[in-house]
Amino acid sequence: MNEILTFEGIRNNPEIQTYFEFTDNAFAVMGYKEHGHGHALRSAETAENILKSLGYNQREQELAKIAAYLHDIGNTVSIHSHDQSSAVMFLNIVGESLYGDEVFAIATAIGGHEDKNVDPVSTMAAALVLGDKTDVRRERIRTKNMFLIDKHSLVIAACRKAEVIVDKKESVIKLKIDIDTSICSVMDYFEIFMSRTIYCKRAANVLKCDLELYINEDKFL
Repeated sequence: MNEILTFEGIRNNPEIQTYFEFTDNAFAVMGYKEHGHGHALRSAETAENILKSLGYNQREQELAKIAAYLHDIGNTVSIHSHDQSSAVMFLNIVGESLYGDEVFAIATAIGGHEDKNVDPVSTMAAALVLGDKTDVRRERIRTKNMFLIDKHSLVIAACRKAEVIVDKKESVIKLKIDIDTSICSVMDYFEIFMSRTIYCKRAANVLKCDLELYINEDKFL
């Protein structure tokens, strides 16, 4: 690991890549949606772009990108409490020689990314939440047989497009989703993802923004 924590150092770490590969293969066997490098990178890039669009400095962007990239590595252990597992695994990967404010801030952001009952504890944590929870791409679904997947995955399979747009001037973060209503209804989306949507709104508020949700061009929030 580099002396200075960098996204490229994390991304090219063979131990981390092994975790992604193992987890994604295990999830594929269980029929779960993709949780490997693809989701990690999408989450990381979204988190980075949100902070960049809002004017945060480059280092803050990079730390959020690292946190979002690593937020699910704990799935290697178990999907249950994987947020805490991910944080501990991150600390073990970087080692004591790099322990400091930045490392602990990343660990805290990762460790709390599933706690929907409280506001994210930092701008980094907020960007992570938005990067993770807005990744509803249908490409993450592994089977085209709609009868073989659960309702959560069915909703994601219906999402033809999901786009995060930041309007710094208006202090608004927009999530625009295009849903194929032949697969599921808009109400199905809210039934499955209401808590996720509220959590994203909390995260946007931490960034001093409002969250606006558009589904098939209709505004719901």
